[in-house]
Amino acid sequence: MRHFAHNIGDYAAATAHLTFIEDAAYHRLLRRYYQDERPLPSDVAECQRLVGARSRAEKAAVVATLQEFFTLATEGWTHRRADREIATFKQKVDAEIGRAHV
Repeated sequence: MRHFAHNIGDYAAATAHLTFIEDAAYHRLLRRYYQDERPLPSDVAECQRLVGARSRAEKAAVVATLQEFFTLATEGWTHRRADREIATFKQKVDAEIGRAHV
């Protein structure tokens, strides 16, 4: 996806308790999820590398946000809301492609 909706109120309500670094880690993980339109790798170290987590605190923030906001599934770390948004986006694209071929 080239862009995704960022509902400021929903995001603020869900993340108000996060530290500055945890918020940055979460947002970077979300951006990567939307960019690739698929779950994040199941390997935490790979997720940390994907979002540029280098320091001990940054790496810990990735672990904390993965555990709180994502679910580890067989295909990797999934995010329920992002999956819904991606599915809606794909439906819109498919509908537009269908209209273009009519």
